[in-house]
Amino acid sequence: MPRITVVIPLYNKQNYICDTLKSVYAQTYTNYEVLIINDGSTDLSAHYVEKIIDKKNTRIIYQSNHGLSNARNTGIKFANSEIICLLDADDLWLPPHLAQIIKLVTDFPEAKIYATAYLEFFKNGKFLKPKTNIPSTPSKFIVQDFFESSLYQPFITPSSFAFKKQIIDQIGGFDTQITYAEDTDFFIRANLNFPLAYFNKPSCYYRSESENQITRSTLSSKIAPEFLKYRLENPNHQSLRRYINLQYYYLSNYYKIEAAHSKYKKVYKNIDLELLNYKQRFLIKAPKWLLQSLRFVKQILLDKGKRITTF
Repeated sequence: MPRITVVIPLYNKQNYICDTLKSVYAQTYTNYEVLIINDGSTDLSAHYVEKIIDKKNTRIIYQSNHGLSNARNTGIKFANSEIICLLDADDLWLPPHLAQIIKLVTDFPEAKIYATAYLEFFKNGKFLKPKTNIPSTPSKFIVQDFFESSLYQPFITPSSFAFKKQIIDQIGGFDTQITYAEDTDFFIRANLNFPLAYFNKPSCYYRSESENQITRSTLSSKIAPEFLKYRLENPNHQSLRRYINLQYYYLSNYYKIEAAHSKYKKVYKNIDLELLNYKQRFLIKAPKWLLQSLRFVKQILLDKGKRITTF
């Protein structure tokens, strides 16, 4: 029986899925199976996969289009392994990724969730390290406070994340009602209940831009998590409060740019301005045209391998 199940949701990623799958087959740790959940793709994604799959350890599950959360849940349901490793169909793993996950499982038996560092991969071929609130040493450790560590850019991404399948019995799977930040909702539940073991060496490339990714221009048409319920359920958890406040800050700016006035008002009333830094307090009051201009400038700088943030 394989020790790891790699779950890859697939929806219209014909330009990326083969490279993604090849990065799995190049792993130095080989006791794994791959489940590809073809979530109603209408392009040639499944055709390309069928041409290169290793039939000994890879299965394709076909279903009609039900969304990312449903596809991940399908993969978890049919997994034969104790450890689930998520991988989006446009991201890449470096050869030691699964070996690093197994090292975390072995060295930190108290943990049931695991993650490694990652690099952002841009369409111009450049890589950029996210600006995180994680110490540079040691190389692997138990994260003391996931929410405090997440107050800058995310220090983990779904494709760098793994977990024991048994945690689903306690926290449930991915919420199929959510269509934006599904992984954020899952990370909150997981990290409220289990220690996270972390390998502070990048073994995952997160592709920053590809087809079918959620874009901010369409965010108001999506269903975001009900972050407020986690704050109400954990009234004394101060770092969770700051983390959720930051999620509302991001949403409010997105909604303002999209002129989604009702959603903006609903989110804004949940924001504690005192928990934002001075840059964030300035931007949350800024007009739409300024936010749009800053986004444009930020993208130009990212294309040159430079990053500006509010942290």
